[in-house]
Amino acid sequence: MAPAALLHYWFLLPVGIAIATLVMSAGVSGATLWVPVYLLWLRLDVALAFWLGLLTMLFGFGSGVYRNWRDRSYNGALVRGFLVASVPAALAGGWAAVFVNQRLLVGGFGLFLLVYAAVFAYFVLSEGGDAERVEDAIGYPIAVIGGLLTGLISIGIGILAMPSVLRHRSIRTPGEGIGSLVMIIFFTSLAATLGRLRPAFVDQLRRDLPELGAILLWSVPAVVIGGQIGPRLAQLLPSKRHARAYFSVVLLLVGALTLARARG
Repeated sequence: MAPAALLHYWFLLPVGIAIATLVMSAGVSGATLWVPVYLLWLRLDVALAFWLGLLTMLFGFGSGVYRNWRDRSYNGALVRGFLVASVPAALAGGWAAVFVNQRLLVGGFGLFLLVYAAVFAYFVLSEGGDAERVEDAIGYPIAVIGGLLTGLISIGIGILAMPSVLRHRSIRTPGEGIGSLVMIIFFTSLAATLGRLRPAFVDQLRRDLPELGAILLWSVPAVVIGGQIGPRLAQLLPSKRHARAYFSVVLLLVGALTLARARG
């Protein structure tokens, strides 16, 4: 590919750093913001945009996973408990994605996100809400549903698991909760990425390889950089309450972008 063609996607570097920093600090899957970029801005094919969104966020979350592992800012038992349920569900959802009307599913999920974010924010701000409730059990139904949605539409596990992870009794700080969530999102999304690799789709990836290479040339360094900044920002949050309030704001943004993606 000519140098001029490689420079065509230069803007993905600053955009990617901002996206990766935001999602890594909030514990939300990077695909929630990358897919709208690929689908609405770059006008990629729907299936390709979903898969590339997952692949891009894996680089950023891989960077974040290493940072959290090095800092010991995660709870291993909690992470393993969620992955036992979310990984098989993500594999199944990725394999079944080809059979689903994705525009309808994404639109419905986008509406769900907006409602969920509003309710979540209400309980965070309400003095009598259950936002400070502590949980002892691992949310296996949430892990299964989140994993399945991640396989189908590239998002789900981080958004649904966030409240359960932050409320778990074993989580001592917001940074540890978000670090645990980052690991859950990474391995669940990896399973979803592999689950989508049907033979016909692999052929499409081969045909589009030059363009994909030019995109990844800028997006991968961006998410690696943001993956180092985000966990540090998460550790600066003073309490779980602040982390949940921050998450609800990010969730509203994600919901709006998801609806835009469904209309695109």
